[in-house]
Amino acid sequence: MKTITNKRYGESYVEETLENGLHVVLWQKPDYEKSLFMMATPLGAMDMKQVDEQGKELHFPAGIAHFLEHKMFEMGDSDVMELFSRMGASVNAFTSYTETAYYFSTTSDVKEPLNLLLDFVQELDISEESVEKEKGIIIQELHMYKEMSDSRLLMETFSSLYQQHPLRYDIGGDDESVNSITLQQLQDCYALNYHPASMILVGVSKEDPKKLLALIKENQKKKTFAPISSVKRLAYTEPKQPARESFSFTMDVSLPKLSYACKLQGIEDVYARTKAEWCIKIMLDAVFSSLNPDFQQWLDEGIINDYVGSEVDLGKDYGMVMFYAETTKKEAFLAVVKAVLARISSADITQELLDQLKNRYFGQSVRSLNSFDDIAITYVRSYFDQADFFRLLDVLYEITLEDIQRVCAALKEAPGTLVELLPENCS
Repeated sequence: MKTITNKRYGESYVEETLENGLHVVLWQKPDYEKSLFMMATPLGAMDMKQVDEQGKELHFPAGIAHFLEHKMFEMGDSDVMELFSRMGASVNAFTSYTETAYYFSTTSDVKEPLNLLLDFVQELDISEESVEKEKGIIIQELHMYKEMSDSRLLMETFSSLYQQHPLRYDIGGDDESVNSITLQQLQDCYALNYHPASMILVGVSKEDPKKLLALIKENQKKKTFAPISSVKRLAYTEPKQPARESFSFTMDVSLPKLSYACKLQGIEDVYARTKAEWCIKIMLDAVFSSLNPDFQQWLDEGIINDYVGSEVDLGKDYGMVMFYAETTKKEAFLAVVKAVLARISSADITQELLDQLKNRYFGQSVRSLNSFDDIAITYVRSYFDQADFFRLLDVLYEITLEDIQRVCAALKEAPGTLVELLPENCS
């Protein structure tokens, strides 16, 4: 068991990789009653194509990671959620584009729910009949999200941006891909991606890490796992141009919603990627928020209302910056976006404002170390990115005006796509 201590943040944790390959990280918070444990695999919605150590490619339908998440909660005739509830614990799970995570929180004793978390995640207990039944449930869930205007706007934006990249699919896939998923595919995908050597367990608790680690080891030594060939996500060659320059659709909404997104190149190195994302976020807040004196004028002129914002998301092989708003003044909004992009690409920010925003974000990062959920998911993602948790926090503090100038210059030539959500009665 190795102890990692960081003096700047006043935090420490212990870690150990067990004999079966499971990486365990335990973060002690003695002043809190709550405990949270998260077990995660790097299998996400983007893992439709994987390659093993021998170079063999493995292809899965869109939505298979999300489908597996649903099926993991089956343990024979038992209801996993009900079992956790009886133990005084709350359990949940999520699938993102880059990982699947299962977690519980409790203010009671952690022994029983921790054993249950390890047990239900490490055994896939499904049948042909249950798989077929689940298809209808998942498709109904996908249709529900399609009826949510914000969710639909985002998905149509991704579909407009990407020609080849799996981001063009919903995390849950679509009707066709879900219906095509077989029992054998689920079993194969599980065997490849849920082996202990592929996973991580993060615990944040007041309990003694040594006792927790002993409990985890006791659970794991009772199980055997067949050796596997490690797999990784297959890289995609994504064209620079968006799949669609513009796209419009209608829904039952009272006002039009627009999104304009710029397509950027991905960045392989996690520290460079994190720095670039922070640089763009800083500029977005500097020129596309109430910090910009023009923002109030845009509100007064009815170009935007309270439903307005921006996002930046950079990955290894993708990147995008998105602006969105609810507005009837399409051309005026696009003119605002164009002016904002010009200011961002020219790094139009003072040193004073840069320092102000860095201090604000750094304070938020420090406060997040009191959030058990934030600690767990941030650590999981840094681990899967093979990055140091605290080093990623430090990246923000190191950003200079020169960094912003270098990073944001890429937005000058970035191609874009416009997506319009129009009211159904709009002619």
